[in-house]
Amino acid sequence: MNKIAAIIGCSGCLGIMFLFPSGASAISPALMTFDDVDNSSGAMVMSEDVQKLTALSAKFGFLPPLDWKLAFSDKRGDMTMAEFIPSNESLNDWSRLVCMQGFKGLANDVEPDQFLDSMAATYQENCEGKIVYQQLGSSKVGGLEAVHGLLGCTSMPNIHHSSAVVEASYLSRPQGEMGYFTVISDDENVYLIHKSIRTAIFTTETVPITIDNYRAFMSQP
Repeated sequence: MNKIAAIIGCSGCLGIMFLFPSGASAISPALMTFDDVDNSSGAMVMSEDVQKLTALSAKFGFLPPLDWKLAFSDKRGDMTMAEFIPSNESLNDWSRLVCMQGFKGLANDVEPDQFLDSMAATYQENCEGKIVYQQLGSSKVGGLEAVHGLLGCTSMPNIHHSSAVVEASYLSRPQGEMGYFTVISDDENVYLIHKSIRTAIFTTETVPITIDNYRAFMSQP
């Protein structure tokens, strides 16, 4: 496994997230998600790293709706990750997800399109059905280079990890997964952001997000 694939493989933000360490789900979301509590208002404050990821993601159209929650965040070495889902859902059972990751110091090792290709290859290893992958070209926002693509799996294993409320990990019926992915690069770092959905199992002829409707998908809450 090359360096890029190894980084992606341990990042935890792949589809059903069965590359997550199972212990992550055992910690309450509040403890994982936020650094400090603002005692003056009682509101929890996102870490500085997550705030930076969110601000960058918003420039490329990935700002989660106000009624979503930050369900998980983590910092492992040079990788920072944050995952947002609807407030009434959980990481074990989500229908919509926005995932943001930052990889410090990786820009000199890989181009954005190569990173996205490696992401698709790693994703394929975990897909029980057919992989759907299509690069959509590049763009530049605020001097930042970005590559965009569609990536999904017609039938993805649905693994529910053990947690404070789930005694043991278990499998449930597979689901289809599809998402819009963007890889961003600056002078030093690489960022991976995606908005994904889970659906019933689909076929390569009935893909829910395509080149014809991905703009509408990204404009929806």
